[in-house]
Amino acid sequence: MSFFDRIFEQLFPKRLPDHLPVVEEALIRNEAYRNKIFLWQNSGAHRKLAYEVWEAWQQKKDKQTADLQVHLLKTDGSNGIALTYHPKIGADAFQFFFDYLKEQVLQIGYKLYSSDRRIFIRPDYSETIEKHYLKPPVDLRLEHGEVQRCDQRYGNVIIEYIQIDDKPSFIRLMAHYYEDQLYLKPLPFDELMREVLL
Repeated sequence: MSFFDRIFEQLFPKRLPDHLPVVEEALIRNEAYRNKIFLWQNSGAHRKLAYEVWEAWQQKKDKQTADLQVHLLKTDGSNGIALTYHPKIGADAFQFFFDYLKEQVLQIGYKLYSSDRRIFIRPDYSETIEKHYLKPPVDLRLEHGEVQRCDQRYGNVIIEYIQIDDKPSFIRLMAHYYEDQLYLKPLPFDELMREVLL
């Protein structure tokens, strides 16, 4: 391999590493999409699906089976839920539900920090991740001239919609919270789910 071939290969590798996206862009919805989601919400379908997810989540917590496949997610510093796509929901409605969850979190006083789309080419499939990242309002309180612990509410909220080979796969909602003396304890995740789904 010549010197120039080696330089060219370093500058333009045949395939990016799996952990790097081939596309990374701001998530912006066009007018046609906004019109469709408006009609979907006006039909009341969002309330029906949200309630079905709530019921499936409750059943999962009680170790019962449900029509919708819901997964409970818990790690140190985070709580979450994942909803696996089911054809009875429909691909459009599933994506609309992802954006609806963002709107529900905004309704409880959170601020949208970023929305983006990343596309990865994995060895056997392509993966598209749309993500909304929301933060609670900053609450720096002074008492006796000192800054008191910050109210983090439920923590930072990340909502992701994942497609595999351009087909809906799942939606994940995670609340990441801080566990140090600068922050008050987070509010219970169950309350966040009640706010978002009911």
